[in-house]
Amino acid sequence: MAHKSSRTRFWTVLAILNIAAMVYPVGLYIQAESNDSQFLATVVVLSVAFLLAIMDTVSALVVYMGELG
Repeated sequence: MAHKSSRTRFWTVLAILNIAAMVYPVGLYIQAESNDSQFLATVVVLSVAFLLAIMDTVSALVVYMGELG
């Protein structure tokens, strides 16, 4: 049961960190007034999302590979 609990905790913490990391870029996008600032905010949101996807994949691989060993 502890195995399932640690897995649930991992995904919960990862989701909270992802939401926290996206708050500022999404706020920039919402507050953008001109087309230029909206484009820049879009690039920032997509860049942060891409980096988070890579970091989430690496994190999941590290956690699940650690369970196998």
